[in-house]
Amino acid sequence: MVEQLGGRFQAWVDRVVSARRPKGHSILLNQKRIYIFPTSSGWSFFFLCILLFFIATNYQNNLIHAVAYMLVALGVLTIHFTFLNLSGLRITALKGKNCFAGDSTYLSVLLESEQKRNYESIQLNWKGQPEETIYLEKEHECEVELNLTTHTRGRLKPGPLKIETNYPFGLLRAWSWIELDLDIVVFPKPQKGPRPDLNSGDQDSQSGDKRAGDDFFGLEEYQPGQSTKHIAWKQFAQGRGLLVKRYVGQQSRQVWLNWESWSDLPMEHRLSVMCYWAIQLEHEGIDFGLMLPSKRIEPSSGPDHLERVLTILAVFGGANGDVGHA
Repeated sequence: MVEQLGGRFQAWVDRVVSARRPKGHSILLNQKRIYIFPTSSGWSFFFLCILLFFIATNYQNNLIHAVAYMLVALGVLTIHFTFLNLSGLRITALKGKNCFAGDSTYLSVLLESEQKRNYESIQLNWKGQPEETIYLEKEHECEVELNLTTHTRGRLKPGPLKIETNYPFGLLRAWSWIELDLDIVVFPKPQKGPRPDLNSGDQDSQSGDKRAGDDFFGLEEYQPGQSTKHIAWKQFAQGRGLLVKRYVGQQSRQVWLNWESWSDLPMEHRLSVMCYWAIQLEHEGIDFGLMLPSKRIEPSSGPDHLERVLTILAVFGGANGDVGHA
């Protein structure tokens, strides 16, 4: 019997928390999702009203009675306006900017007015991060970039987003917590280490790379993600389309970022070194591949290839990023 009551109580708590802290890509704030409570100034205002009421009653002073009642009416109106300054506000997740561990980045959200009214002095921030204050005019929308400081590599979800206001008089504070469907990838922090050898992959890959020379071989159609360093700009200017130069023996300049090449380093240090050389090889225009214990990517180059390699290094071992708290 006790266990049944406990289970029902926990289910009720879960429903309340879910309703008060919604999750999704786009969330609309309403009366079920907004908390409201007096600030320190609000409590002082409340006690002042009580004090004036007792003074007016004790001295039978109608003027003080009128002032007390007027202040109470003002307090009631403040509850209404503070609540309306959040109610009807829609928050939509937009995008985030990937970064390296320890760096600051941002995640963008879009604020829209469903009730077609102005919203004044709205503060938004992730837990422990700096606040952003916005003013939203009716029939408008506002894109906000919220700062985020990271600590460790991995796929990072920023957690609950706090939205609050104490408009118009600072007597009450209305706020809400929401969890947007938004994440970023935090890459390992680049750290220089021993340079990988050319063709430092397995024997199969090396056997096919014994081709001499870097003589011009011909042109082929550009594929998205390829390095722009080999684009034939002269032919492009002639209107022949986007072509890429190919050379005989070009495979001999492939580099493998092999997990075993830095076996004497700890795991996190090893990932940081591999991250550094992925960026460096892309900068040098050298095709590179990735070999991890459970993952292999064939050599290539270009921004898309680099992004893919860095992402795999970031989530290696099932890592989840951590948010830095101010």
